[in-house]
Amino acid sequence: QLDEQLWKEVDWCVEQLELGLKTQKPTAKQAAEALQAIRTLRSDKAPLVKKRQLMRAMFGDYRKKMEEDWCRELKLMEAAVKSARVMEMQRDTCKRSCRFIRKRSGACRASQGSTGSPGTLHTGLFKFVAPQEEFRFNFL
Repeated sequence: QLDEQLWKEVDWCVEQLELGLKTQKPTAKQAAEALQAIRTLRSDKAPLVKKRQLMRAMFGDYRKKMEEDWCRELKLMEAAVKSARVMEMQRDTCKRSCRFIRKRSGACRASQGSTGSPGTLHTGLFKFVAPQEEFRFNFL
């Protein structure tokens, strides 16, 4: 449980750093610091204490900021759910938009009813004749 929470916090901090690099115009020094922090946070070899110190130095009270971010996203989702409406389609619209396409019955009967030789297949206008000789690969 605690380990899972820690990884959520680390992931959130990495996400915030990457977002800051993409959306803001950091100076070269700020970009280098952010990239170094991302590298450290993603590293498996870095101790957890160092990661927590780094997150505290970069974000201050990162747990509080995570909670605020989560609440903000929750409010946005609740607003989206409230504004979403399900409307019943009218019968006319449903009938116009749904179409069933069938094969032409004459073409089906012609291909089913024809009995050609076993070496010849009739498929509409295309006629396939099977070769009489046995197939062999031409490897040298």
